[in-house]
Amino acid sequence: MRSSAFILFLFLSSSLFAQKDTTLTLHESESLFAKNNLELLAAKFNVDAARAAIIQARTWENPNLSLNLNAYNPERKKYFDIGTAGEKSAGFDQLIHLGGKKRNEIAMASTNAEVADLEFADLLRNLKFQLRQSYFSLYYQNLSYSSILKQLTNLDTLIVAHQIQVQKGNIPMKDLVRLQSLELNLKNQKSQLYENIIDYQSKLALITGLSSTIIPIPSEGEIFIYQEDKNLKSDTLNTLALNNRTDLKIAQKQVVVSNLNIKWQKSMAVPDVTLGAAWTQRGGAFQNEVGLNLGIPLPFWNRNQGNIKIAKAQFDEATVQHTIQRNVVTSEVFQSVKKWKEATANYRYLTRSYLQNLEDVQNGIFRNFKNGNLSLIEFTDFMESYHSTMMQYYQFSQNLVNACEEINFTTNSKIF
Repeated sequence: MRSSAFILFLFLSSSLFAQKDTTLTLHESESLFAKNNLELLAAKFNVDAARAAIIQARTWENPNLSLNLNAYNPERKKYFDIGTAGEKSAGFDQLIHLGGKKRNEIAMASTNAEVADLEFADLLRNLKFQLRQSYFSLYYQNLSYSSILKQLTNLDTLIVAHQIQVQKGNIPMKDLVRLQSLELNLKNQKSQLYENIIDYQSKLALITGLSSTIIPIPSEGEIFIYQEDKNLKSDTLNTLALNNRTDLKIAQKQVVVSNLNIKWQKSMAVPDVTLGAAWTQRGGAFQNEVGLNLGIPLPFWNRNQGNIKIAKAQFDEATVQHTIQRNVVTSEVFQSVKKWKEATANYRYLTRSYLQNLEDVQNGIFRNFKNGNLSLIEFTDFMESYHSTMMQYYQFSQNLVNACEEINFTTNSKIF
């Protein structure tokens, strides 16, 4: 039983995908995602803004130039007397930061830029996880849908034949009703699958930036990687996660930022100096006087003590949050391994050879019932069992992929 045959059957038999379809491998989907995803594009602007903040932090305040011109000389009764016998003056001031303010501000801006980079990487990790889960969930939901369509097509042929026989009085009405009941159950499940497929298609379209209907057709290698036998150890995966998880690195950087903020707030308590020079033509003790200006605020009452206390509290909070996030990472890794082991055991239970035999038997059961060699009860019992097994197999396959991707996600590593 080949998955491509089911997909082909889906294309030919269903009106579900009546609009324009786009078939994509997983690699093609991820390429479109990296190119078109609007959340990633928006996050890149945030990274650029954080890097621009470093430039601003390194920039000193502009110097201040002042010019004073005489408006009216009452002695000479002359407006704008700014000539050699008049008066004019000029001044120049520059604010000079003390206490390491600039150094601490630059360090904070640089660390915040690193946080922005990590936030972008964490967004990429989350969106890629959503993409892969939605992609394979849609793939296996399509296969389930295709399987139901095939069964409904066969049942429809039998129901039409039974309706003719009932009208002729050759078979009882209850036989027809039994087949119609089986058909109704399949149609109900088909309707539920339809809703799931629409939801997954909407998610994939949003993530990849495509407006057309996406039909996942993964390559053999993209499916096989999840089915390989692996010896996964929780402790090893936990070490990988603690080293690689971007959300944990963000929590670590927030501790660094909070510590830098304490230093910055303490440096803000140190008064800054305003240094300048002034020249006046006739307004000083003597003509063309040049003076030196020096100004500094006196820290009698405001020593930035409130902001320093706030910064210390934020540092303590960031430290606790980092510990919490570390525990969360460890818990998620151990839980993901448990899910993977359960999903692997379930998937191994239903082998492909078993399914192929089941498919062959199903074809034989259908022929024998059509030829009158099998009772209705035997036929419907087998069809219900066949349908349940096929749906369970696709669900087990989907669960295995999701469990593998969850390990990739929780460790932020390429395990599968």
